[in-house]
Amino acid sequence: MSKYSYELKMQIILEHKIKRYGSWILERKYGIHHSIIDQWISQYELNGKFTEPTRHFSGEFKLKVLNYQQEHNLSNSQVALLFGITSKGTICAWRKKYITGGTKALFQKQGRRSKMPKKSLIPNKPREEWTKDEELAYLRMENEYLKKYLALVQ
Repeated sequence: MSKYSYELKMQIILEHKIKRYGSWILERKYGIHHSIIDQWISQYELNGKFTEPTRHFSGEFKLKVLNYQQEHNLSNSQVALLFGITSKGTICAWRKKYITGGTKALFQKQGRRSKMPKKSLIPNKPREEWTKDEELAYLRMENEYLKKYLALVQ
């Protein structure tokens, strides 16, 4: 869901078209930055609708956008408008990733890696079937736990 309602955007577009208000006047009236208003006006004039925020783009799409921009020598704003990307900064970030990490960087998943180990140190079988290494790992973990508990108690 976007920050501003569709009705508000349409009201601003109509005032721009009918009353011939510029984005600076509309900025003062509604308290919305003129660059955002300019972006809405451009989106509506080009597509007849507003671009909704998209969170995930495929690596192929990112590469296609960057190649198109390079071939046609367009600015970030123009490419964002053509491909329905809400922020020109997104394209700038993709280009930076591409320059530093190549094509592979565009296909990587975003987000942090988990700090938790993927495999539990405690085996998921009866204690009688544990190997010596598994039992040793369990006893070491139990020992560390007891040390920390005693340190907290004192």
